Amino acid sequence: MASVEDQYQKAWQLYQEESHLDPDSEPYKSKYAAREIFEELKSRLSKQLDEDDVDDGDEGTFTEEGVDGVGLTRARMAAVVYHLGVIAVDTEEFSTGEEHLNKALTIIGDDDGIASGVSSASVGDAELASAALSGDAESLLSVNSETTSVNPTAINPSTVALAISCHNQLGILWSNRAMYSTAKCHLDRANTLYDEFQKQSTKAPRTLHSLFSSSERNNSWDDNSGAVALEKLHTLTFYYLAQVYGHLGAPDKSAWYCHSTLQRQLASKDYDPVDWSINAATLSQFYQGKDKFRVARHLLASASKVLLGHEAEVDTSQTDTDDSTHRQEKFRQCRADVARCWGRYCLVLLQVSCDKAIPENPQEQSQHQQESEEETLDEQLEFLQLEVSDLESEVAASPVENFDEARLLFLSGLRWLTTARQYYTMEDHASDHVSITQEMSHLYKALAFFEPSDERRCKMHKRRVDLLAALVQELNPQYYLYVCRQINYELAETYSAMMDNKLDLVEAGTGDPTPPQAKKINSLATSSIQHFLHYLDSLKDETTGEQPLAYSEDSVRPALVAWFHLGRLWSKLIATDPQTKLQNLAQSLQNYKRIVEYCDKHTHCQPIMAQELAICREMVQLLPLKMEQFRILTR
Repeated sequence: MASVEDQYQKAWQLYQEESHLDPDSEPYKSKYAAREIFEELKSRLSKQLDEDDVDDGDEGTFTEEGVDGVGLTRARMAAVVYHLGVIAVDTEEFSTGEEHLNKALTIIGDDDGIASGVSSASVGDAELASAALSGDAESLLSVNSETTSVNPTAINPSTVALAISCHNQLGILWSNRAMYSTAKCHLDRANTLYDEFQKQSTKAPRTLHSLFSSSERNNSWDDNSGAVALEKLHTLTFYYLAQVYGHLGAPDKSAWYCHSTLQRQLASKDYDPVDWSINAATLSQFYQGKDKFRVARHLLASASKVLLGHEAEVDTSQTDTDDSTHRQEKFRQCRADVARCWGRYCLVLLQVSCDKAIPENPQEQSQHQQESEEETLDEQLEFLQLEVSDLESEVAASPVENFDEARLLFLSGLRWLTTARQYYTMEDHASDHVSITQEMSHLYKALAFFEPSDERRCKMHKRRVDLLAALVQELNPQYYLYVCRQINYELAETYSAMMDNKLDLVEAGTGDPTPPQAKKINSLATSSIQHFLHYLDSLKDETTGEQPLAYSEDSVRPALVAWFHLGRLWSKLIATDPQTKLQNLAQSLQNYKRIVEYCDKHTHCQPIMAQELAICREMVQLLPLKMEQFRILTR
């Protein structure tokens, strides 16, 4: 009969290596074969425990750190039961997997850990979901974080890795069931076991596999391999906690665990450079959304640094295999995604700069206090293993205040987005290509805010028109209806902004437009009207071909604002013919009336259109009088 060690190695090889080669028709073939061997091992180890006549009360006892005698046999039994649990979960037998994982914890004496997971979960998912909606999830989670006692056998050097592995797996299991508060309790327990082991143990931890090493090595396992494996398990705990906190409505805690995971991966040098880079870049989006641009910039610079270091390795890979091609393609996509995140960073910082340029109720003291707190946080979130000051110095980390500063930020963002768009072409990645082009348009819009010259500002809007109009020509509205709506709306707003710039130039001059100026203003206004009408046409009821009696919740304000713009645009058209002028004013009045009538009929819309509705009511009163006066003057 094969030894226990040989049986374990055979089962492990089936599970870890050969299972990847199983045919699609039998996806669990090797795992089922491994399970049979583990079941045999379980029976064999059970007999050994019976022969040693161990009392039930001594189940948690491990002699000589679990190396010899009953202690080693019991640790092996727990490891085998753990593997059976993992295989059950992998083969979608979740209840059986949970039973095995809990049994493994019982064998090594961590019953308190099981209780803390299931029966002692003091915060339910429904309660947390409600708290998340009100913004109280973070405080609720921290208040209800319980600490239970730790049995010394659970943090024994021979079993601590096994105990943490069990809780990590139970965390995944309960997450898959959408029971995130229970998952969190198991992951918190894994965290606690790691901390307690580090505080109390003077010996190196063992890996699960070292429990089944040959007898000569039982007392001389590789200290470093056990410590490395434990650190990797702890990193996984942090990774899973990041996911769970995200589901529990605690984004700040989720982000902290994400960052800590990245930090630990860097420290251990155990990570995939492409995955690490995209994860760091993605995390930067969260912090820039919280206006913590210094942290976001550091994450992006770190992502670029790691990716640059990996580029040479990808370039030197000359083997023409499917795996090599896949890795090169993955690298190119990651490089484009990081560039896209850089571009978004510049765009968001520019947009925030625009908002801050219009101060509202400034509170300087609280602002300085907030900046001080953020600076401390920045130091905590710094990757000390990477030197990225050169990359960070290329882009600002605080809102810009004038055109020159805005221009530098704009150029950086445009360069990054152009790089990303070279990968995300219209032919292969239409949706991403369109999204990036829209972000480029928004960059021009934000830069135009800081441009003091009306003429140059108009040229920036013209560049937006060129970018967006090219998209409309290439997209099929049948397949990209929502995107075409967005683009038509933005084109309409852009043409309207250009018209306003031309009107400002006229007012800054003689006050009366020259024929060429009038022609240009009318052309811009007409283009804006056409694109607003294209947008509104896309909202028509397919059966009646008319505007819906009631707009959907997500389109009601954009639609009503479009009608509002139409009312304004018709009144801005310059006409020398009195009859044409009256017709334009009549069109303007008709659009203003439409909004008033809609809001009077759908009163719930009045709050969301409060400012525009007040103007519409006023124009409905004034325009008929203006039209009558115009008729009298032209008789």
